[in-house]
Amino acid sequence: MAPDPCATRWNSWFSAVQYHSEHFKLYKEFIEMEIKVSGSSAPQSVERLHEMLQNEDMAQCLQVQLSIMADKCERILQLLDIFQSRKPITTKVFDYFEDLQMNFTANKELQYESCAEHFEGLDVHHATKTHILNLVHLAYSNAEEKLTKYMSEGQPAINFLREVRVFDPRYISFMEDSVSGYTHIPGFSAVPNDEFDAYFQRLGPAALKASACGVVDLDVFWDGLLERLPVLSALAKRYKDVIVNSADAERSNSLYKLVLSSRRRSITNSNLKALVFLYHNQRLTSGVFERDELKIDFGPDSEDEVEDSLDT
Repeated sequence: MAPDPCATRWNSWFSAVQYHSEHFKLYKEFIEMEIKVSGSSAPQSVERLHEMLQNEDMAQCLQVQLSIMADKCERILQLLDIFQSRKPITTKVFDYFEDLQMNFTANKELQYESCAEHFEGLDVHHATKTHILNLVHLAYSNAEEKLTKYMSEGQPAINFLREVRVFDPRYISFMEDSVSGYTHIPGFSAVPNDEFDAYFQRLGPAALKASACGVVDLDVFWDGLLERLPVLSALAKRYKDVIVNSADAERSNSLYKLVLSSRRRSITNSNLKALVFLYHNQRLTSGVFERDELKIDFGPDSEDEVEDSLDT
């Protein structure tokens, strides 16, 4: 099967972890068969894996680690995929950062009781259990440290992402209640106080109260306020859908790499562009991108909900 240029490397990695976690015994049998068939010509990587799996302690250690990763990393990858979404998520990005940070913090102090199920049926020594939990602690600690640094000084736009939530009525209750509190949104100082107060005290809360499930359609909401709040509406329409990732550019590079295979080195630039154009638009018309976005909304194990949403 040809690689999917729109699949994330995280999804590919997680799929491999899930598969090997669920089929660890089959994996061992496959390696043994490969060694038997290849004999002395077996690749060094296969020989190394075979050697590792023959050590019962190491094999069980690997099995437990794969099981923990398959269980604990699913939510992390869901959050990471949101950052590569083709949907506007500008007003939600800062909250997703915080969710990711809380996930790292919560799992950093993972106790044996919370992952005892991964050791069931295995005769794992106490020292090995301690070693595995230490590895988990180290991985989450490193991730938390890097994300904290990114949110404090590594991301120049972090203050903008924190403040831009003001354009979503859901966040009004814990945002600054004055124009002067939004110094990192260009042009916000020009918002009249009466416009800001009208949005903050009446129009925003009213829209939130009237919305279904507490979710306001920001396009409809701000389009409807163009006359009453002209300055604030103009800023909202400009910044609420700002592109916050380079996923499309990275997907484009992956697609070019897929099309420009070793058998097509003599292809002209014009033909290369045409092939990429056809491949990309074929996916657009087939609903693949829409299906991917719905999976992010509903969750990775919700094929029925995705199909129902596409049908409607």
